[in-house]
Amino acid sequence: SVTGEASPKFLIFHLDAVSSQNFFQYMEDGDLPNLKAVFENGHIIHYGLSLFPGGTETIYPRLKKGLDNSTGDSVGWGYYDRDKERVIPEYKTWFYLFSHIPRRARNCFLYGIPGLDPFMFLPLLNVPELLETYGVVEVIWFATDAIGHMMGQKLRNASIRRFDRYFGKLIKRLNLNEVNLIIYSDHGMSFGDFAIVNQGKEIKRIVGNNLQAFLHPNLYLKNPDTKDKVARDIVFGSEIDFAFYMDDLHRMIGYSDQGKVIFEEKKGKFRYLFEGEDAFGYYISGYNGEWLTALDWLVHTRENRFPAALPNLYNLLLNERAGDIVIVINPPKIPYTFMHYMANHAGVTDTDLMIPILLKGPELAHLYDREEMWLHNLFASIPELSFENLEPAREKNSFSFWGGDLGEYNLGFEISLSPAYRWNFGFRYCDDIYRSWVEYDLYSSYVIRLWTGVGLQYQEQSLEALAQARLQIDLGKIQLNYGGQFTQEGWEINTKELVYQINDRLALEWFIPNGFGMGFSW
Repeated sequence: SVTGEASPKFLIFHLDAVSSQNFFQYMEDGDLPNLKAVFENGHIIHYGLSLFPGGTETIYPRLKKGLDNSTGDSVGWGYYDRDKERVIPEYKTWFYLFSHIPRRARNCFLYGIPGLDPFMFLPLLNVPELLETYGVVEVIWFATDAIGHMMGQKLRNASIRRFDRYFGKLIKRLNLNEVNLIIYSDHGMSFGDFAIVNQGKEIKRIVGNNLQAFLHPNLYLKNPDTKDKVARDIVFGSEIDFAFYMDDLHRMIGYSDQGKVIFEEKKGKFRYLFEGEDAFGYYISGYNGEWLTALDWLVHTRENRFPAALPNLYNLLLNERAGDIVIVINPPKIPYTFMHYMANHAGVTDTDLMIPILLKGPELAHLYDREEMWLHNLFASIPELSFENLEPAREKNSFSFWGGDLGEYNLGFEISLSPAYRWNFGFRYCDDIYRSWVEYDLYSSYVIRLWTGVGLQYQEQSLEALAQARLQIDLGKIQLNYGGQFTQEGWEINTKELVYQINDRLALEWFIPNGFGMGFSW
């Protein structure tokens, strides 16, 4: 078998930057009819919670290992490496995120460019075949984040509705008895009439020469012993809402213009105390100083404006790469960025971090009683879901034959045998030319594969070496192959082929311009 046992199958959709508040309002308004219809017989977790700082770079690299923000490399877009005494810039965080995305799913970044998400129908055409090949397929809809930031809520909502339409068309082509569906958003997004806070400028002014580095939301001090004073000075001397640090007793201390926060941990449980006013409103909502687990905090504060914000911040401060102080700016304020953003998700509010999780399938039924979930625990809560060894043992073998020249018997054939995934050996005869080669899949997305290789060609008692390249484009049942070879005579096209897949084994082939034949695969 090429694919091995790819059962159970999981189809996972990452819908970027959609809060629970927005998502369920759209569903109630009738804008998501396909999602609503499919998951009526599944389960929807309304109170999923992402990690702080809210961003794909924070949550995605941790998802498959079930890690919270106390471990892992990402604590925001960049950090200060205390050992090497240098700033690790944003582009390295981006590459770190990129490296965690499956090889063939990385092209989803392209469709995340505003205006290109309508073309996401192209990779979705191939999802049924991809599921048969890999067993677990991730589709990442990045556009909703970029569009929301740059173009606002109206166009972002249009992208969400487009996602629903494309999802509805795809579902009709799947056997839902064989596929487990997961849809989640990685973080939320807040909209409104924002006040921009130039946090970098304010921190430089307040901290002065004691500032080692600032990479939002992490502030690194030359003298960490001054954390308490610096945190107080920040919130009382600027528009920054909160400043938190870890004290010598392993307590998280925080300041706001309303007072002081004291957050303690003991044996995996947390307690919240305050001086002044309860800036988070937890006591008003029924909390009374109990020791609660992180999940209990989410259960008890899920309707609060700051759901489980304190354990979220506490765990971040445990991370060795986090700053000496972590700041928070909540909507309707947003942090200053080099671009003017129309939306943001930098705070610890429900619109920034509370997200939907949609589940359907027999391997997910044990989660149907969950109303709340920390998002980073999602995949770890599904025993049958594994991201290891997803690649097939080999590519499909194939044999093709054809005739051409408008009825003349100019027969040709080609055979391709695969010893391993991403490798093919091929032999072709046509027009008294014999060609053999080995090729390697240099680059792949869900739509295209670029094969490169070397081989030999025999023609008119002459044997010569060649290098070749072939572009394979898959569009559902249709495949286009276009390629050429480089020999001592120069570059020439040697493959122009259109294939229609009748079923898993049989295909009709058009060798452009006038060759017609059939192909078999196994």
